[in-house]
Amino acid sequence: MPTRLARVNRVKICCAQLGSVPEAPDTNLARADDAIRSAVASGADLVLFPEQYATGWDPSSTKYAEEKGGPIESAWCQMAEDHGVWIVGSQRTQSPVGIQNTAFIAAPDGSVHARYAKTHLFRYAGEDQHFVPGDRLSACSCDGLMVGLAICYDLRFPELFRRYADLGVECMLVPAAWPCSRIDIFTLFLQARAVENQYYVAGVSPTGTNPIDHYCGRSAIADPLGKTLCSAGGDEACIVADVDADYVASVRRRFPFQDDARYDLKA
Repeated sequence: MPTRLARVNRVKICCAQLGSVPEAPDTNLARADDAIRSAVASGADLVLFPEQYATGWDPSSTKYAEEKGGPIESAWCQMAEDHGVWIVGSQRTQSPVGIQNTAFIAAPDGSVHARYAKTHLFRYAGEDQHFVPGDRLSACSCDGLMVGLAICYDLRFPELFRRYADLGVECMLVPAAWPCSRIDIFTLFLQARAVENQYYVAGVSPTGTNPIDHYCGRSAIADPLGKTLCSAGGDEACIVADVDADYVASVRRRFPFQDDARYDLKA
C-alpha cells in the first residue's frame, strides 16, 4: 500500500463520472483502476463511483449478485489497498433477506468500513420486484470526516438525510444512475440535501447509453451552504473538491437553525 499522509478532518473527494459496459465487471473494474490512479495523482483521498458501476445500473438484473467478500467487492478492496485510498463502490449483493442494491466504503488497508443497502427502491422502474430494501443507516469516519451512504433514488427522501445529520454525519456520499431526462432534479437535490442539513453532499452519476436509459453525468459536490464546489458536464470526467469537517462545525455554529425545528405539530 502506498504511503499516504491523512489530513485530519479533511478529505479530498473525487467523483469518478464514468460509463459502464453492461454486465462486464472485469472491463469496468479495469477502467476504475485507471480512474483511481489518476485521482490519486491529483491528490484525492476518496474516490466515489456511480451506482452499480461494475455491472452497470439495471433495476431488473440480479446477475453478478454476490455475498459479502465476493469477487467484485474484493476487487474494489484490492484497488483501495493498492492505491492507498478510500473507495466507495456499489453493487448487487446477496443477503439473508434477498438481493440488495448496496454501497460500501473500502479503506486504504483493504478492509470494508461501512455497508449500506438502498432503502428506497425505484418502483417506477420495477426495482422493488427484484431487490429487497435495506432498513438501516450506515456511517463511518474517513480520516476524521464522518461520512454517510445513500443511493440515487434515496435523494428524493429528505427524512433519510435528516437522520444522517442527527448521527453527526458531515458528508453524504451518493452513488447514482440518474437519467438525462431528469438530470436537473439530481443537481437540485444534491444542493438541497446539503443546505437543509448543513453538510457536504457528493453525488456521482454515469455517462452513456445502455438498454435502460441515457445518462449524462452532471456529478457534483455541494458544501454545507448549498454552494456547488465542483461539477461535471455530460462527458466522462473526474472532479475533485476538498471536504472539511471543521467547516461543517463552523457553519452549524454560526447558523444553528435546526435548534428551531418543530416536531410536535398536529394535523
